[in-house]
Order: sequence, then structure tokens, then C-alpha cells
Amino acid sequence: MKRSSLIPYYRSFFQNNTRDFILGMIATVAESAGAVGVAWLIQQLLDACTGNPAALPFHQLLVISVGLLLIYLGAIQLERFTTSRCIPKAMAQYKRFLFSRISQKSIAAFRQENTATYLSAITNDTQSIQIGIGDLFNASNSLLTLICAVCLMVWYSPVMTLAALALASLFFVLSLPASRNLVKAEKELSDCNEGLTARFKDFLTGFPVVKSFQAEKEMGNLFSEDVTKSANADKKRRMANLMFYFTIDGGIAAARVSILLIGAYLAITGRGVSAGMVIAFAELLNQVMAPMQQLPLCLADLKAAKVLIQKAADNLEKNVRDEGEDIPPVLQTKLELRNLSFAYEPEKPVLHGITHTFEAGKRYALVGASGCGKSTLLQLLMGGSTYDGKILCDGHELQGISSRSLYALTSHISQNVFLFNATILENVTMFRDFPRDEIDKAMRLSGLSQLIAQKGIGFLCGENGCNLSGGEKQRISIARSLLRKSSVLLVDEATSSLDPKTAMQVSQALLNLTGVTEIVVTHSLDAQLLRQYDEVIAMKAGNLVEAGKFDDLMGKKGYFYSLYTVSQ
Repeated sequence: MKRSSLIPYYRSFFQNNTRDFILGMIATVAESAGAVGVAWLIQQLLDACTGNPAALPFHQLLVISVGLLLIYLGAIQLERFTTSRCIPKAMAQYKRFLFSRISQKSIAAFRQENTATYLSAITNDTQSIQIGIGDLFNASNSLLTLICAVCLMVWYSPVMTLAALALASLFFVLSLPASRNLVKAEKELSDCNEGLTARFKDFLTGFPVVKSFQAEKEMGNLFSEDVTKSANADKKRRMANLMFYFTIDGGIAAARVSILLIGAYLAITGRGVSAGMVIAFAELLNQVMAPMQQLPLCLADLKAAKVLIQKAADNLEKNVRDEGEDIPPVLQTKLELRNLSFAYEPEKPVLHGITHTFEAGKRYALVGASGCGKSTLLQLLMGGSTYDGKILCDGHELQGISSRSLYALTSHISQNVFLFNATILENVTMFRDFPRDEIDKAMRLSGLSQLIAQKGIGFLCGENGCNLSGGEKQRISIARSLLRKSSVLLVDEATSSLDPKTAMQVSQALLNLTGVTEIVVTHSLDAQLLRQYDEVIAMKAGNLVEAGKFDDLMGKKGYFYSLYTVSQ
């Protein structure tokens, strides 16, 4: 499978964040130079104490010490200050970028995917990615310190430098397998956390079902299994981390002892190495071995971060419908179905070769027994799934229209209403600004006036509208769709949760709309309402069997006549 490009994802970290990143890198350079400068200063001070004539005068060393200390501490403070600004901003921008990419998916694509993948990507995975971003600075610091330390070591003693680098390289190579295991363990933990998030999300979403079927124990067992998998993956990652440090800690100790022994031998035998150089070399060895210790871990964290970003990119770049033809937001002539077929499962079709034309500005009622495909047809008109055949909007194939244009053209009032944990006003306007008179009109037409009078427009609906009844939620859903004034209005049992009187008022309000193409799924076969539709379309087992004016269909005494008669 072709991997998605990570360039836009990397860019999201540093966009509008370049200044702090550059300042942090400058501070890192100064900090690295200062750390190595301390080793040189130790050598000079020790040689001055032992009377080495090559050492600088004490008063010069005093001035240098003060200046070096100020530079070193200033660099550390600047590096901490800039990274404390840069890293949180980078992660905030990355999360916004993830959100924007999710928002670009079509309804059809989103229905096919596991939302827990995105929950994990924006929660669990970002914690590991943040560590990786921080390690950009740590890796830079380690690498620069290593380079500066090696340069000073070569100046002191090429022989001791070769010995030190040979030992350091050996233990660096030995640590690489542990580093790779750490990356693998990080990916495994991410996958386990994703599964755990999905399980808990299902439990919360299906809580009423779990309680009513008394399935708490079974769900608890499944959740416990996922927790165990996640805990084992975390344990595996920690063990990989432990093995990584075990590999190099022993190497560091052995290298330090070896270098001190070599330095002592060279100093004792008069090979041009002073006591100050031996101590400075031991300090420099710390500056070499510490980066050698940190670099594999930083690289492992960076690789782990890349794996997690790649995982998010691969998921987010699938089924993104950000391309397509832009069309006007108003249906000019007709919405046409040509041999439209659809199946949720292969060889089990739900719709069978439907051909029909919906003319712009007219009103259509879709009727039929439950399961005949009425709601499925509306979902297809909203771009909810791929299909066989054609759906043409003014001659433009629906699957080739951009999501932006499609959703500007149509509104959907569903029988399954979702409300945000926000006020009534915010749920009606979907957090957008509209003229107040238009908001009031939409609320009045949807039958919300009494609810507003009782609870106020600022009443908090609760999570998925838990503070409201089903009928109140349905009214809000109707109001939000009316407020959009879309050219095509798709209505799926919009009044199913309303009392008969309110249902009649809302249905009549929808029929009174002008300049709107309405396709309404209804089980309520009320003659007074059905006579007002330009066409009544009867469906049976996924087929369109009859279409015409109410009185004409009744006169034919066919399928619709039987359906209507049984309902009375």
C-alpha cells in the first residue's frame, strides 16, 4: 500500500512556530558549547593548581569562568523557555490539523471507519508524538555536544580520542537492537490503546442496551481483556526501555574506567598528557557517552513518533473527499435517479434499479413498509454511500460532486437526532451566526416556541440532548435544517417523536416552504397531508412500484391503495 506523504503533517508542527524553534536551536548550540567549555575550564583550573606553565593566569580564568557560566545558564534558560512555548504550540497545531483532515471526509467514508482510531490518534498517540518533538531538541543538543566534545578531545589527545570513540561506537551499535524493539513496542501499545478506546466508546454509547440486557459482566470481561492487552503492551515497552538502558549503562561505566586508565598511563609515562587533561578527558567522556546514550533513545522516540504520524496519515488520507466538481447551491431543474441499485452486503441488494426524476421546487412523499429502502435512498442522496447506477443533480453525477457543494445543496432531517452538549440556540445554529429573525422563524415553524418559553434559548441540552425529550430533540433538528434554507430538503420521519398535533403543524410548515425540493419519508399516511404533495412514491422491497398524485393512486387501487387502507 502506498504510504501517505507526511510533509503536511510535519509542516503543521512548525507553521507559525518557526521563531521559537530557531531560538530553541540557537540556545541548544550555545548550551552544547558551554557544556564542553566547562570541561576545558576544569582542565585549565586543575593545571593552574598543579603549577603547569601551559595553564592560563588565574585572573583570566576567573573572568572566563564568570562569562562561561552566564552564557551556559542563559542558554539553558532560553532553551527551556522556547521549548516550553514551541512544543505545546506544535502539538496544538497538529491536533487542529488532524481535526481539519477528519472534517474533510465524506459521510460515506466516515461510516466505514472506526472512530476509535481517531480518538486514539488525538489523545494517546499525541502524548508519544510530543515526546518525539521534544527529542528533536534533545537529539540536536546531544549531537552538537558530541561533536564539540570530540573536537576538544582530539586537540587534547588523538590516541585517547580514538580509544574513547571506539568504545562509544561499540556500545552505540549494541544499543540499536534495543532501540528497534522500543519502536516496535511503542506501535504495539498504540494499537492496544486504540482497541481499548474503541471498547470503552462502545460501552458508553450502548450503555442503555448493556443495562437492559444485563450484560454488564460480559462487557466487563471484554473490557478487562482489552485492559490486560494494553497493560501487557505497556509492560513490553517498559522492558524494551529497560533493556536499552541496561545495554548502554554497562558500556558507559566500562568506557569511563578504560579511558581513565589510558589517560593515567599516558600522564605517568610522560606522553604529553597532564593531570588536568586526564580529568578534563573524563568530563568530556561524559559529554560523549551521555549523547551516545541519549541519541538512540531520541532516535527511537522520533521513529516511534513518525510511525504514529504515518498511522494517522494513512487513516486520514483514505476516503478524503476534498476534490470534486463544484456546483451551484440551488437545484435548477431536477434530481434524477437512473437504474440506482445499492447493497450493504454483496449479493443482498437493498435497492433494485430505481429510475425516477424529482423536479426542482416540487414536494415528494416516499411511502412503504419498514425496510423497503426509503431511508437508504435518502442516505444515498446525501452522499452516504457508494452505489451502482447514477444520481444526477442538474446533470452532474453526485459521486463526482465535491462534498462542500453537495452539503451546501442539501439538508437532511433524520429520525435519529444528535445534539451537542451546548445550548438550544447553539444546536439550532450549529455554532454559526444567523439573523435573529431567521432563527425565530425556524424555531416557530419547527414548534420550538413552547420549549423556548419554558426553558429559554440558553438552556443546556446535555450530552446528545439528554436533558430533552425525544420530541424536543426532533424539533431542534427540524429547526436547524430549516435555518439553512437548503435547496433540497431530505426528511426521514421528522415527526415520528412528536405528538399528533405538533406533528401535523410541523408537517404543514414543511409543506408550506416555497422554492425547496422536498423528499419526505413518512409512515403517517394522512390524506390531508398526502394530497398536498406533488407526487407520492410507493416503494416495496427496494423497488419503486407506484408514483403519482394521491387521488390518482387511490383510484388505481394498487399497492399504495392497499398500504393506505391497512394503515387506517
